[in-house]
Amino acid sequence: MNSLCEITSSKRIFYSEYVEYGIPFYRSKEIIEFSKGNNPQNELFIDENKYNDIANKFGVPQANDILLTSVGTLGIPYLVPKDKKFYFKDGNLTWFKNFKNITSLFLFYWFKSPQGKEKLDSIAIGSTQQALTIAALKAVNIHLPHTDIIRILNEQLNGIQNKIENNTKQIQNLQAMRDMLLKAIFA
Repeated sequence: MNSLCEITSSKRIFYSEYVEYGIPFYRSKEIIEFSKGNNPQNELFIDENKYNDIANKFGVPQANDILLTSVGTLGIPYLVPKDKKFYFKDGNLTWFKNFKNITSLFLFYWFKSPQGKEKLDSIAIGSTQQALTIAALKAVNIHLPHTDIIRILNEQLNGIQNKIENNTKQIQNLQAMRDMLLKAIFA
């Protein structure tokens, strides 16, 4: 996989660097909820100056990057949406960025495929607390179809992904409306 994209993690954020409000700081827990289409309650934040410092020196997640849960609950991919400003916990999440020869959407759906899940299971280490190491992920070989097929597949996947995102937003809006109505009725 190393030839397809850059595979890395975040810079360490210490407990003492958390603040009451600021830039959201996500762990696996939040990423798993986002991947399910939920909007989790944000519990942790980092200072905007700290975020900007990291962004300038090392970069921060951008639209269409992928985060993958890598400790405990393994192999849950999250495709970073547009205009989502956040940072994330090192060690528990692996960051895929700067894609070459494929799009992030292709890799995102490969992670969700039976072949992708099987491959991730086969490289996991540990018995009590399983983990996916960056080194093992870099060494994974993915059989790629011809570039024309990848292009056609990406066009179709983009359309599907856009519909999923639109439907998820519509569901969230309907749930918020329902909650407001219930609150008004039972207040």
